[in-house]
Amino acid sequence: MQTPTTPRLMMMLTLALALGAQGCGGSGGNVNVPGQNQGMMVTAPNQSVFLRVSFDDDPSTYVGRFIPDELGPGQIDENRAATTRCSEFITIKQVNASGTFDEVFNTSTSASASLGVAPMLGGAKAGMGSSSALRVSYKLKRKMRAEVADPAGLDRCCKAAPDQCAQQIIGEFFYGSGRVYQAAGSQSEFEADGITPTAQADIDFKDSIAWKRVTEFEDVYFAFRTQAVMLGGSGVASADDDCSWTRQIPTSLDGQFFVGVSDPLASRSDARDKAMLNARTQAVRYLGQVITSQESVVSSSLEGYMDNRRAIQAASKGVARFVKDQKWCVEPEDSPDGRLYTAQVLAFFPKEKEKEAARQTVLDIGAALKAEGALKPGDEAKLQKLADSIK
Repeated sequence: MQTPTTPRLMMMLTLALALGAQGCGGSGGNVNVPGQNQGMMVTAPNQSVFLRVSFDDDPSTYVGRFIPDELGPGQIDENRAATTRCSEFITIKQVNASGTFDEVFNTSTSASASLGVAPMLGGAKAGMGSSSALRVSYKLKRKMRAEVADPAGLDRCCKAAPDQCAQQIIGEFFYGSGRVYQAAGSQSEFEADGITPTAQADIDFKDSIAWKRVTEFEDVYFAFRTQAVMLGGSGVASADDDCSWTRQIPTSLDGQFFVGVSDPLASRSDARDKAMLNARTQAVRYLGQVITSQESVVSSSLEGYMDNRRAIQAASKGVARFVKDQKWCVEPEDSPDGRLYTAQVLAFFPKEKEKEAARQTVLDIGAALKAEGALKPGDEAKLQKLADSIK
């Protein structure tokens, strides 16, 4: 038999429930708990697990979606994640799971509203969002998870189209049955007024906190975990005045980086053009080394021409479509002749295009040398044979 609830107790409980979800978007899931100790906080210890906006038995359309980097903890939910052109490298796998758990999860404002959690009463800064930490007591039965089937492909896609990727994806969904609770106040307050789990079935005590049951669920996917898929930055090109990258040149398993540098020039655009030309020239010389090391029988005829300035310039134009700029640093300096600009560019050459670019380089060098009459007798046929051998 339940203990009668007095008007004063009912008012106190109503106020506690109204304030229970109060939090700040930057807190990562903190909930202010009203009561005698106003400093008591409920925090979601695992910042990567979130309750869903809507529970169902098939979240496959959301698995692997990219979570926009700019979202705060109170804004992250499955509906705000996105499928992009780079999502094709992520696959879905279902696995069995088991165990009984009682944890505090992050909950977005949308999920809180969907679950009927009392809204926050002030305290949120405009545009910052808000988040609640809700307790979930559940029995886990299954997981649906995202797997990056082709890490190299995903990396190439994200480098080619940085706006199609983010640091995190929705990594897995939890399937099971259980209950969701909202913090309502301190256990001591409730006990002092005669409100206990025995007296009121929808109240539960845990960790000295009184929890009000919000909802129950059975055999559905009810929560998700975020998963990191990218290390460091997303590959977005830096501004011209950001030169921090020049202090540590990146490396890649998928290709070669070159740093092109210009002389000090009066025009910013001219400096950029010269820096890019310098990077492409480095790429041509790199390809020359690759060719002579792999095709030693017929490539000796090429070695003598790798120092020919006109031939290298012609080959640099040919590899332009393979060598792409990623980041820039343009630094101005004052001189007796006025302001000058020195540019540096981080350019990337993909390994998968190495043979195609090498063949094009041999043909371009041969054509340039033939045009100026600089080919030795018999070398035209040798260069053509070398180009044909690169497949």
